[in-house]
Order: sequence, then C-alpha cells, then structure tokens
Amino acid sequence: MNESPSAPASLEPTAPVRVLVTGAHGQLGHRLQAVARRRNDVEVVALGREAMDICRPASIHEALDRHRPHAVINAAAYTAVDRAETEEALAHEVNAVGPGALADACAARGVALVHVSTDYVFGSAPHRPLKPGDPVGPLGAYGRTKLEGERRVLASNARVAVVRVSWLYDAKGHNFLNTMVRLATERGALKVVNDQQGIPTAAPVLAEALLDLAALGQALPQGVWHFAHEGQTTWHGFAVEIMRLAGLEVPVEPVPTSAFPTPAVRPSWSVLDGSALREAMGWPAVHWKDALEMTWRLRKEGGDA
Repeated sequence: MNESPSAPASLEPTAPVRVLVTGAHGQLGHRLQAVARRRNDVEVVALGREAMDICRPASIHEALDRHRPHAVINAAAYTAVDRAETEEALAHEVNAVGPGALADACAARGVALVHVSTDYVFGSAPHRPLKPGDPVGPLGAYGRTKLEGERRVLASNARVAVVRVSWLYDAKGHNFLNTMVRLATERGALKVVNDQQGIPTAAPVLAEALLDLAALGQALPQGVWHFAHEGQTTWHGFAVEIMRLAGLEVPVEPVPTSAFPTPAVRPSWSVLDGSALREAMGWPAVHWKDALEMTWRLRKEGGDA
C-alpha cells in the first residue's frame, strides 16, 4: 500500500511528513505507531489524552503549536457502544464536540485532518455495499455522536478526509479476534451472532491506509470515504475463520442477535463499499480473509508490526 517509484539518485530524499496521532493509547493508536516505525515517509507523534485532550481546545492548540504537524489522524473516540446509551453527553463531547474543535484548530494552521468514523452512522440500510453518500440513520447514541462528529469536521475549513470503518480488530488488545480465541480455549464451544453482515477490518492494513492519506498533507482527498476490504461475512463466519487459523476444533453455533440482548442496537448491515477510496489512492484490493491471515501471522510473531 505504501509503494511509490524510487526517487532518482540525484535528488535529496524527501523529509518525512510529521503526523500527529490522537488517541495514542487505543487499539488503532497503538497500531499506527507500530506501522509508522517501519516507514520512512512519515514521522508520527502519538499523544494520549494526558498530552492532548481533544475535549479541551486549549490542549489542542498547545499540542499543535508545540509539535507543528503537517497532518493529524484523529483516532481518539468514545467507543463504549452500550455505555453510550446512558452516557451520551460524554460520548457527544468526545465524538462530536472534540473533533469539531480539533478540525477548527487544524484549519487555522493549515494542517490536514484524517478523521476516523464508523459504520454505526448507518441504520436500516439497503442490503448492498454502502457508499459514502448513502443516507445515514444511526440507531443509537454512539452512532449519533459519531455522525455529528463527521458533520462538525466537514463544516470546518480544514482539509479533511473522514474515513468510516467497520468491525475493527487487531493482532493485540481487546477485540473480536483475541476474544474468540480466548473463549474457545476456555469454553471449548462458541455461540456467535449470524444475522449481522459486515466486513472485518484489520487494523494493520487500515493503519497503513491512514498513514498514506496523512502523508499527502493538504493534497489528501477531501470528503467522506469508506475503508473496507473485499468480501463480506457475519460475526459467525468471522469466528469460524478465526478458529480455522487458530487450529481450534471447537463447535461454533450460529445464533440470532436476540440471543445476546444489549442496551445498544447494532446495525444488521455494515457492508461498506471501499472501492472509491481504494481507486483514488491506487491501493490493491485485499479480501478480508487475506487481511485476517496477515494479522494472524502478526499475532503469532508477538503482535508488533
């Protein structure tokens, strides 16, 4: 994904683009740092909430003025989907107000912004791959706050790319991949929802893509985009493939969403069409199963990029 023609020997190498990453301690923040360490086109400054709180404008201004990035990747978010139903005000601060303030601060300094969003902005969607311009209609507090965050960053004068993703997982941390392996080992059997359709997104591949975008600075493609692998599955299908890779011969029983009641309603259709962004950036298509195999190999090697 990060392939480009070699520069002529007579030219000086281009200085890396300085990219500030918010949400440094989260799953995506960790993966962005790991991927950046093996790239020479970006220099990542990753800040956790203690160093840059996007809910405090003064903290945003201080961090941007201190580090002077060319671009920002906003990976900070309130992601507790069920808890958001009773903490919507807090989720709104982190997912909507904060990103809006960040975008305004970036606009004032000519800093490009890559803002990460979610499939939860959709609700009762048509059963076809969803394009960025399709009608939205979040079903719960988390989706509402993320949608408002999109609107606020797009209303700023910053150069912004909003990138929606679905079903994010990684080789390390608390996510569906590692949870399924743990539960299969502990219980010897699994029950997994089989009536929600989507596309698992591998954090190592997404991180490369987000860094590709940020490296373009003010030349990044503006607007709302979807990042998605090829193919689609259910959570049950995802779990079955994980068991195959793990070599765990445990039964995986398909069950309806109603078998696991939750405070927040999950979208039943989260199949995003990532072709437009892929074509705009010249990235190859990657099937979700291939991305999972790559992530599994990374996991076996300790989880680091």
